[in-house]
Parts: sequence; structure tokens; C-alpha cells
Amino acid sequence: MQLFLRAVGLASVAALAQAGRVQHPGLTVPSSVDTDRDSVVKIFKSSYETYRCAKDISYVLFNLFSSLRWVVVVENLPSVMTR
Repeated sequence: MQLFLRAVGLASVAALAQAGRVQHPGLTVPSSVDTDRDSVVKIFKSSYETYRCAKDISYVLFNLFSSLRWVVVVENLPSVMTR
């Protein structure tokens, strides 16, 4: 029942919403759109490649340090526990 009431409430609020113009009237695309588009694509690809490499490096380092941490923990165990 509560789910139904929530759905009716959301539908009521949605009915109050009004659609309107988002952009300012009279906006046009500049003539340099092709050059700008190519520049934006290059920037995106370069940035994404850098992000991907950094992510891969951080993953490798995380795994390396995680395994080193376990080696240190195991080496510090009392001799009674390692027998």
C-alpha cells in the first residue's frame, strides 16, 4: 500500500512539472566546429589514456604492496606459530 501511495505521490509531483526551453534562443554552432571537435577528441583520448595507465600502475603497486605486507606479517610471527 505504501508503495502505491508513493507512486501516486510521485505521479502527482511529475504532473506539476512543466517543460520549457533549455537553450537561449538564437544560439548557433560556430564555423570552427570541426576543428574544435577534433581538438576535444584528442584531449579526451589523451586524458583517458593517461588515466588508464595511472589506474593500471596503481593496481600493480597495490598488489605489490599488499603481498609485501603479508610477507612482513608472516615473518614477524612467533616461532611457536610457524612450526
